[in-house]
Amino acid sequence: MNRNNSDTRQRGQNASLYIFECIMSVIYLIIAYTLLFMDVFKGTMSNGVRIGLGVVFAGYGVFRVYRAIKKSMKKNEE
Repeated sequence: MNRNNSDTRQRGQNASLYIFECIMSVIYLIIAYTLLFMDVFKGTMSNGVRIGLGVVFAGYGVFRVYRAIKKSMKKNEE
């Protein structure tokens, strides 16, 4: 019985981490979109810095999506 509770708790933690990773990936992509295509930050930073940060956030967001999908597929194979 104790092992069953431990397995259930572990699955719940894995699902929570997966959801958190997905939400953070979306947040990074939204920040990248805001930096690249909206006028919110145009007055506060130069265009080069704004575009550079947008590209970095977009790349990191895509990397996090890739990593979450890869980790999810690895868990499904087990």
